[in-house]
Amino acid sequence: MRILTFCTGLLLVACANPNAVLETTSEREPHMIAPQAALKPHVTQLHGNERVDNYFWLREKSNPETIAYLEAENKYTQDQMAHTEDLQKSLYDEMLHRIVEDDSSVPNRKGDYLYYSRTVSGKPYSIYCRKKITEGAKEEILLDVNQLAEGKEYMDIGVFEISPDQSILAFSTDTSGYEQFTLQFKDLTTGQMLPDTIEGTYYSAAWGNDNKTIFYNTVDS
Repeated sequence: MRILTFCTGLLLVACANPNAVLETTSEREPHMIAPQAALKPHVTQLHGNERVDNYFWLREKSNPETIAYLEAENKYTQDQMAHTEDLQKSLYDEMLHRIVEDDSSVPNRKGDYLYYSRTVSGKPYSIYCRKKITEGAKEEILLDVNQLAEGKEYMDIGVFEISPDQSILAFSTDTSGYEQFTLQFKDLTTGQMLPDTIEGTYYSAAWGNDNKTIFYNTVDS
């Protein structure tokens, strides 16, 4: 009986002020009407089948109409989530507090070197490093993604591959978010970037054993 009485009490407390729930809902009612993407049928014929895509036009990234629609979506989202801004900040601060910002990955041995990445407090991107397997060896920074990201709205690393003789680093960057990377090369002997670049690559690459050949993927339409 005590358990039943206790549960009933909880239900009464929860329903004691139904207007409070209505007031909260009212405060969160949208101030904007959700944008609606225009229906523009696009027919694709493939393997004898016909497919109709009403939103194919949203693939056109440089189309002013596409950009305007995405901006309207973003504005609508901000309007809908405005009442949670304080909660968002509180959650972000709590999650950040639980993350070890000064951290390092487990070293991976390759030849005479240990390769690893580390993060630094206050900086959002990884720093890729290596050390020779000798006592007192100094750290060598191969790639500081924080420096690459300076002045850019977006940065992602796709490929990070060391040549077999460990003299050249092949890495790729995406600064648009479209998952189309630019493959670049760094001479680890001099620390200088090489002039070779390959546009429109994807997430994988592999060195040939001659340290001069590299195999990579590209993206099609």
